[in-house]
Amino acid sequence: MRWWQALRQAYPNRSAITLGVAVLVVCFVVGGAMVGVAGATLHATATEQFCTSCHEMASGPAAEFKDTVHDKSRTGVRPDCAGCHLPQELVPMMIRKIEASREVWGHLTGYIDTKEKFEKARYDMAAREWKRLLANDSQECRNCHTVTAVDFSKQSENAQARHAKAKAEKITCIECHFGIAHNEPDGPGPKELKARK
Repeated sequence: MRWWQALRQAYPNRSAITLGVAVLVVCFVVGGAMVGVAGATLHATATEQFCTSCHEMASGPAAEFKDTVHDKSRTGVRPDCAGCHLPQELVPMMIRKIEASREVWGHLTGYIDTKEKFEKARYDMAAREWKRLLANDSQECRNCHTVTAVDFSKQSENAQARHAKAKAEKITCIECHFGIAHNEPDGPGPKELKARK
């Protein structure tokens, strides 16, 4: 409470209530500014422009994404990087942002700054992402692809049968639909990673 005593001594002609209200207003303004800055930072670091600002992502995953079914579609729906790689819910989003700092650190330290180094680390990065999607039942896929809105009759018989089997066996999207937006790395895929648990 030394700060309060110092404040009272600095403004002896002001009542405790006036000083208390002033402190609350300052805290509210500073807190609001901090929330605003945090929100702007979260938004700015979730844009495709930010995600592809380093050459590792621009020449690797972003280039691979071009002309895939997620980049160009008959419906015009196009997820950006955050649409697939960043949860919408606040707590999972913050956890993923902290995890993503590993890629930023990799860029800053030169761990993935060449195509060769990136390719060497590609499987580990992909496996981390697959494990995350396995753990949350491919929530980022389901944010756009609402299963109840799918007209399965417009799919091939093979696709209908596979989706029925996936539903019956509780198979999540990423177990089958991986390597469709980025090059698939060598190594065990999501199904094999799930089986190892």
